[in-house]
Amino acid sequence: MSEYRINVRFSLEDEAQRRAAEFLEHLDRKQYGSRNAFAVKAICAYVDELLNGNPNARLLEDIRKLFLEVVPTIPSAPVELPKPKTLTAELSEEQKQKQDAAALEFLKGF
Repeated sequence: MSEYRINVRFSLEDEAQRRAAEFLEHLDRKQYGSRNAFAVKAICAYVDELLNGNPNARLLEDIRKLFLEVVPTIPSAPVELPKPKTLTAELSEEQKQKQDAAALEFLKGF
């Protein structure tokens, strides 16, 4: 049998590494299989996300979480938006006819 072996160590002082180590230590093998099988699936899913999906998915999720935490703490103040400008240009009779003809031509497609 052909194998590639690698040792992995976790620093319990680093929050993410500690969480990963604890998860693997208490891995529900009925649900996830062996630690090796779980690690292979997790690594492949992460690599697939990076190569084929959205490489910023984790970053975007972190930004969403931060946004949801920070926004409620910002005091709300009324914001006055600028009023949209209205166009008052009048169409000539010829322009109106061309516009009507174009609209009818467009509607023929339905």
